[in-house]
Amino acid sequence: MFDILRGKEEKPDEDAEKVEEKDEKKDIDIPPSKSPEPPVSFPKQDMMTKIEDEKKPEDHSLVSKKLIAEVRKHGVDNQEKAKDIYEKAVETLKTLLVKIRTREDLSVYMDKLYGLLDDLFNQLVLGDSILTNIYDDRVEEYYLPHHIVNVVILSSIIGLNMGFNKSRLSHIGLSSIFHDVGMDALREIAAQSRKLTDEEHGLVKTHIQNSLAVVDRVGTFSEVVKETIRQHHERIDGSGYPKGMKADKINAYAKILALADTYEAITHKRPHRAALNAHNAVRFLLGSLKNNFDSGVIKLFINKMSVYPVGSIVILETDEIARVISVQPGSPLRPVVMILRDADGEPVKQSSVIDLSRQDFPSIKGSI
Repeated sequence: MFDILRGKEEKPDEDAEKVEEKDEKKDIDIPPSKSPEPPVSFPKQDMMTKIEDEKKPEDHSLVSKKLIAEVRKHGVDNQEKAKDIYEKAVETLKTLLVKIRTREDLSVYMDKLYGLLDDLFNQLVLGDSILTNIYDDRVEEYYLPHHIVNVVILSSIIGLNMGFNKSRLSHIGLSSIFHDVGMDALREIAAQSRKLTDEEHGLVKTHIQNSLAVVDRVGTFSEVVKETIRQHHERIDGSGYPKGMKADKINAYAKILALADTYEAITHKRPHRAALNAHNAVRFLLGSLKNNFDSGVIKLFINKMSVYPVGSIVILETDEIARVISVQPGSPLRPVVMILRDADGEPVKQSSVIDLSRQDFPSIKGSI
């Protein structure tokens, strides 16, 4: 479905409030988890301002009933297929980074990247299975290809749930692919197991210019994609970089990319810090980071991902241990779970699936 665009496209908890957010690239101090946890509250501001229409009108929603029916007809949402698509996407990104280093002609590789967007989008339409792959820690591997694929998935989820059409999904997809490719030239700094010096932080910030230079080598991207990449570290409260822009001055796609990029970063280990689990990452977004991001994007993201995102391990009121395998829209506190261990902590012989949104008991008692 991206084929037609080729050539044209160019009260959150008080403890969390005390945590200072450092807005340099992937260098966020993570608060310790607390138990028991106070209830999570959603932002109360209005949804983000509607994205301005493109010059070429395209009113139909990409996620039409007909499209979904066709995709489901030709595919099945299962873990094996989703993992295969995910791993192929990572390999595509690894190859892209090699081509960038060796200064090859990137324009001839664009078909591969559009294919990546097609495959990931189709799988997201089918269901949530691919989301379980984004929480796998691969500390022995170079983080950047996985990070980029994860951000593509997360930003696409937000776009899909905003009803983006083909053109808008293409904008956010391409922006996500290229937003951090400039970090590859800084991989030695990113690999440091200590906190970076001020000079190193300054160098890390140049990854935006590096990424834009790569985009210029392709030569077919629209200005909105370049602007989104340029602004993905800006923050609603003006604390971001490179220009310290605020609120409505920030491109709406960049608001989406900023949240996806940050959420992905804080849920994965880096050499200099530990990771948050998915549940605590959501709490962090609603706590210390709530003024950094558009409240409408946060609300939509959490309504889709839930307070307990796909892949989270949770404890039920029955003391059973379960994994979140799906999220029901509108029920962020009551996802679909698969029982892994019984109340005594023993592995279950046969897993059972419970849709918590369809029953009052049990509820989730906490996360692991």
